[in-house]
Amino acid sequence: MSPAGHLGALLRRHRRAGDLTLEALSERSGVSDRTISDIERGVSRGPQHRTMLALADALGLQGTAREQLLASARAGRRPASQDGPPVDPEPHRLADFTGRDAEIAAVVAHLVAGGAVRSTAAPVVLCGAPGVGKTSIAIEALHRCAPAKPRRLFVDLGGLDVVPLSPLQVLQSLLRQLTGEADVPRTLGEAATAWRSAIAATPAAVLLDDAANEAQIRPVLSPGWQGAVVVTSRRELAGLEGARRLTIGHLSRSESVALLERIVPPSQRGTGELEELAHYCNDIPLALRIAGNRLASRPRWTVQDLVQRLSTEERRLGALVAGDLAVESAFALSYGQLDEAGQTLFRRLSLLDGSSFGARVAGAVVGLGEGGAQDQLDGLVGLGLVEALHGDHHRLHDLLRLYAASRLRSEETAEAIAEHRRNLREWLLETTIAAGSRFEPRRPGPSSDALPAVPSPKDAFASDEAARRWLIGEAEHWFAAYRAAAARADHARVLAVADSLHWFSDLWLAWGRWHELYAASAAAAAAIADPSQQARHLGYLAWAQLVESFDPAAARTTAEAALAAAREAGDARQSGWAGFYLAWSTLQLGELDVAAQLADAAVTDFAAAGDVEGQLQARSIRTDIRGRRDPEASIGEYRELLDFLRESGDRLPRNIRVVTETNAHAVIALTLLGFGRYEEAMAAATDALGAGTPGEFPSGQAAAHRHRGFAARALGRQDAARADFVDALALGTGTRSEAWLGEVREALASVSPGAGSNAASGAVAPGVS
Repeated sequence: MSPAGHLGALLRRHRRAGDLTLEALSERSGVSDRTISDIERGVSRGPQHRTMLALADALGLQGTAREQLLASARAGRRPASQDGPPVDPEPHRLADFTGRDAEIAAVVAHLVAGGAVRSTAAPVVLCGAPGVGKTSIAIEALHRCAPAKPRRLFVDLGGLDVVPLSPLQVLQSLLRQLTGEADVPRTLGEAATAWRSAIAATPAAVLLDDAANEAQIRPVLSPGWQGAVVVTSRRELAGLEGARRLTIGHLSRSESVALLERIVPPSQRGTGELEELAHYCNDIPLALRIAGNRLASRPRWTVQDLVQRLSTEERRLGALVAGDLAVESAFALSYGQLDEAGQTLFRRLSLLDGSSFGARVAGAVVGLGEGGAQDQLDGLVGLGLVEALHGDHHRLHDLLRLYAASRLRSEETAEAIAEHRRNLREWLLETTIAAGSRFEPRRPGPSSDALPAVPSPKDAFASDEAARRWLIGEAEHWFAAYRAAAARADHARVLAVADSLHWFSDLWLAWGRWHELYAASAAAAAAIADPSQQARHLGYLAWAQLVESFDPAAARTTAEAALAAAREAGDARQSGWAGFYLAWSTLQLGELDVAAQLADAAVTDFAAAGDVEGQLQARSIRTDIRGRRDPEASIGEYRELLDFLRESGDRLPRNIRVVTETNAHAVIALTLLGFGRYEEAMAAATDALGAGTPGEFPSGQAAAHRHRGFAARALGRQDAARADFVDALALGTGTRSEAWLGEVREALASVSPGAGSNAASGAVAPGVS
């Protein structure tokens, strides 16, 4: 029986054994029923490997049965009469090729100089995820080298086949194309010698498509090589010496829409709908082409009809099929190259709520440490299944996430998936508590009510900076786990997480979600009817409403509720904090007399509770209130506060001391700016900067740099002002509001080179801290 006949009979037998119709197998595999019929009838003699993988997966074939089916398809792609591979036809050039101008220009500039193909050009390697159009870019780039008129040679290296082409087979294919002779050398040494001789006589541009490894390419780049080589691969081929590498990503949204406009007839389009379609296609060229072709082949459909089908995540990959093109099949080729551990990690990454993630979080989904997870992620990057970002961070794009989720559902039980998700969320919350607790003034002991005891994650944070980076970098993940805990009424865990983040929240004011987090913890405290807990978490919420939502009226209402709960609990410490937030919000509303009375009461409550940290905060707000009436007097009061701070000595944790001292000096500097006492203001701001390090209180240090910059500008010290404004922006980004940053940017522009002379300027910034 011929290879094609054997394949067709084998596929038919497996389909019938599974009690599947053509239509049922088509729906399950994502391969069109017409394609399946062509294979079974022997019309399609060498179906693509990705098509066969999809069919094998849909049929549930494993082991020998799976390999027999795939081997039969490979046999159909290779004539039995030849030892080496046949001459592969060059893929056709897309008539509607769109976008990728920068990538193609880079390839052409590397290959061509002075109207001719460079004789010694290093190879260009186009690598990237499945479906991004690496081969199409390579073909288009070679055609745009037309003025140089290179002879084009093409070899499909079978990088994702079970047995890719050997180096000998690669050279044999190239020799057949270049010499036109069927009889070629049968050893690698002889073939390499023949290749050197042939290429010296006839320079060419070679496209080596879908490379599996560097060994397939090196013999082509033999000594004396003349011409150009373009390689495509899902792998990075990092061992290839001297190569120019271009990582091909997704199309821009405008390029995606332009491609769809070239494929989809105008009568089927609607206003704005192509952009929505591009979104669901994740801007992947293969997905866009499939969607466009599917629409063009169904004249009665509109773009919105297909968008509705794609809007359901469970159906999206199955809907992105047109003829023998299928997004899922393209992904399956890379997935099939992974070992068991790599496949497990890839499919469980779909459990993560955020699109980007660090190695530490990735390891948590499979129980690996950070180092082991990084090794596995390198393998996924190498096959284009995840994208490497900065540091140890990676991204899993939307369609690949859906594919990973589909593999997870098909290869693991619903019970196991639920357990993995629970374990991941618990790990995220434990790690958040461990990271946030590093910023507590005093680490809580067994008798403290500040933080309920919870198990620590295996991997401890080596420093506060490491904890800060993790909390900021993985916020998508731990906040999703926190919200899930709130939804399932896990009140103890919600309260523990919120408590652990209380002091850290001051260091990341730009997050924008603290009011949500503390609203959830306040609701949890109310649910357990613990008035002391209610007072504390309502206080956290009032703080967020003041510094994040900028809503002092809402903050006052919340603080009033916190004060009532604290008094019900008989908790003097929480009464002090509630009074502090109540004084702060009342001050923001302009009611100075009432705010002063509330601040005095808060100082009294804190003193009764023996809370030195609270006393500092209440005295600070009281000084601020009095400063609104008499700014000169407030300078003296802040200096008295600094004396109190020094007298407190070791009773205060360093982070409380740093924050309070920095703020006091910064407010003094701001007040002095208002009086035009610029030298004194610079000195006070310098004292603020000396109170701690930028990492301990970046927001306060940003303010100090800002104030010192305005003082220096007023004194005509433009270079010093410029340096301070630059530092203020660096420290304020992520810790200060956009309005604050905008004011500093404007000030920086006023002292930038070419802005004017170094004459003293009388312009002083508005009175903001």
